[in-house]
Amino acid sequence: ARTWTIPANGSTPHVLGTCFVLDNTGNSGAAGAITLAITTDTLRRGDGTAGTGSRTIPASGVAVIRKNAATEWTITGTFT
Repeated sequence: ARTWTIPANGSTPHVLGTCFVLDNTGNSGAAGAITLAITTDTLRRGDGTAGTGSRTIPASGVAVIRKNAATEWTITGTFT
């Protein structure tokens, strides 16, 4: 399993509207999952379900994160 971390805006600022594609299609099985962690900023779900915090991108999944505000990101795509 791997963990990727979205750094705090104070340490690595990105321009509003910045998007990152998290492509995990080269992996298979539960061991291929990626945990997307967040530090002091907020990661919101973009699928209409309430919730913030770290997310898991399963093997063969693709997700996109977009910076909406100085300390806020939204994730869409395949995640739990």
